[in-house]
Amino acid sequence: MLHKAMYGFVSSICLRYANGKEEAQELVQDVFVKVFTKIDMYDGALSFYGWIKTIAIRTCIDRYRSNQTLVKTVDIEDANCTDSTTAEVFLAMDAQHLLDLVSKLPPSYRTAFNLFAVEGYEYHEIATLLDVHIGSVKSNISKARAKLKAWIIAENTTTVTHAR
Repeated sequence: MLHKAMYGFVSSICLRYANGKEEAQELVQDVFVKVFTKIDMYDGALSFYGWIKTIAIRTCIDRYRSNQTLVKTVDIEDANCTDSTTAEVFLAMDAQHLLDLVSKLPPSYRTAFNLFAVEGYEYHEIATLLDVHIGSVKSNISKARAKLKAWIIAENTTTVTHAR
């Protein structure tokens, strides 16, 4: 019953971090294995949803770390990306379409962006979770925003051109 009740919730989290549906399904199964084997550790400090969400996010981060092999990162000072790539571009966008675009980001950008923009973690928390420098986190988030903005602008330009 627990699996059935929480499957959609856990799946939505894993899809944000995975490289595709197959990997997301593997992550979902990993999450439920952890939930079932550690359910006696649930102490009620967090809501049950919060507890499972934490397990899901950390499972996704663990997978990201295990798949990471010499990923090139750049400090924010060297990134040449501005923070002005945020709000306006995303306001009118359909949430599912934005999630689809986020899923196309490289894993390092996607993971940092999800932790920051979706989960609400601070830069230093993300750096600790991912075991990277804070500059790398800032750079990856900035580059993720820039890529998303470029893709959205390109789509809007194409749409406007075809509408004429």
